[in-house]
Amino acid sequence: MAKMLVVDDEIYALKGITQGIDWSGLPLSAILEAGSVTAAKQVMEQQHIDLVISDIEMPGADGLELLRWIHDHFPHTLVVFLSGHAQFEYAREALQLGCFDYALKPIDHGLLKDIVSRALEEIAAQRIRQSFSELLEKQQLHWNKQLPVLVERFWQDLLAGRIPFQRERLNRQFALYNIPLTAESCVLPVLLSIEHWKEEMSAQEETIMEYALRKEAAESIVGTFDGIVFQDSHELNLVLLYCTKDQLPDREALLERCRRFVASSGQFHCQASCYVGAPARVEELAEATGRLVQAERTNVSSPQSVIDAAVTGGTGVPLEPGTVPSPGEWAELLEQGRQDELISLLELTVRRLQEELASRETLEQIYYGLLHLFYQTARRKGLSIYDLASVQELNDPLATRSPQHLLQWAVRLSSKTADAFSGITRNASPAIAKAHQYIQDHLQTDLSRDEIADLVGRNPAYLSRLFRKETGMSLSEYITQQRIERAKQLLVESNEKISSIAEGLGYVHFSYFAKLFRKLTGLTPQDYRRIHRQS
Repeated sequence: MAKMLVVDDEIYALKGITQGIDWSGLPLSAILEAGSVTAAKQVMEQQHIDLVISDIEMPGADGLELLRWIHDHFPHTLVVFLSGHAQFEYAREALQLGCFDYALKPIDHGLLKDIVSRALEEIAAQRIRQSFSELLEKQQLHWNKQLPVLVERFWQDLLAGRIPFQRERLNRQFALYNIPLTAESCVLPVLLSIEHWKEEMSAQEETIMEYALRKEAAESIVGTFDGIVFQDSHELNLVLLYCTKDQLPDREALLERCRRFVASSGQFHCQASCYVGAPARVEELAEATGRLVQAERTNVSSPQSVIDAAVTGGTGVPLEPGTVPSPGEWAELLEQGRQDELISLLELTVRRLQEELASRETLEQIYYGLLHLFYQTARRKGLSIYDLASVQELNDPLATRSPQHLLQWAVRLSSKTADAFSGITRNASPAIAKAHQYIQDHLQTDLSRDEIADLVGRNPAYLSRLFRKETGMSLSEYITQQRIERAKQLLVESNEKISSIAEGLGYVHFSYFAKLFRKLTGLTPQDYRRIHRQS
């Protein structure tokens, strides 16, 4: 319900509106009166008024002055002006100041009631928008408060393989969590290894001290860089430094920061080391952290130190180039089913290991690196590693006995993996595939979620969740994207007018289409047509 105030210095005009019109059918809780601008201000200072109907010409302060005062003090109150003179200047100034409507006296009671009805509808809409705005602001504050936890969870899920590596989806998540990276960016991992506690502590006390160490690492290692310190799902304490075009940490400076952290670890009653990796692409980050863990495992001679794992592999002795396989190269061969090339690389690696009299630690390093590689490659194909091999085949104790045993294990597992990958495509579910096709065939119509859900036989809310899960975007985002893609194609391949293209894709208002096109492409439709036709 709303409160309305009628302002007029003529008593008969005032009563004619407040008492001469049947307002009972409208959602009005009170209709108040004021005989002057001064009296109107007093009423509005004492109680909330939603709508003001005011005469313009009054002795002393006029209606235009009242409107200015209302805008300054009660900006959500709507104002309707009535005037006994058809003066254009009055109407123009009233509209410029933002009055809801302007009518001439004497006004038909039915017309005034219609104006008030529209004003009350706008007031109801304003309340809804205000309520949504307040809710959004409240949730934004809550989101900002939870953002550090959400960012940690994102990296935990990414390293655990729970987030499929899809470039567009990752880019949206980076933007969502305000992480200054793209799917093509690199991240430099540092493993914080707590080697032992100098005091007897309970599990809770150790957890608290580990948290304190991560806070110290955030100050002494991350510092002014963009990055995060967190504990992953395997309880590894990790530092991730974001490598962007504007920020690539100087290697020696980073190692020095890590030395300071190691030196300061004593104040937390523990002995710690840092294992510093090389920048790795986001898709290779799990493998990169796996190598740091392996470096930690094989380091038995350099406690409480900083290990440049990109150089030494973690043992303090530089590894020969080519000894350890390139994760990116091996993964590419696995995914593409190039089994013969993969086996050739395996045999070449084994020959090098035999020539160099590789240690048990080196064999284990390659074994665990390959095992992790099989896990990650299977995940990217949408499979579980256990769909490819049994637990016994994966964890073969003979694999690290000799280079030849390692070769036999690797060839056996890579053959199983390559066979499983052969012909596999990661298609959408039938329901989403059907939705995709329907959208493509009906881009020119007013598509709705309920209509698409009815077509595929799914609950609308379920369809929305399923669509976002499989595509990484909402239905409306996908429809908009596909319409703009179709527009781009038509702009280049046809001579159709741009306005006709927009109308043919369901955009009634050309200005909205042009604005949306520029937002998604960075170009106006005209510029896009000109540039791409020239090329």
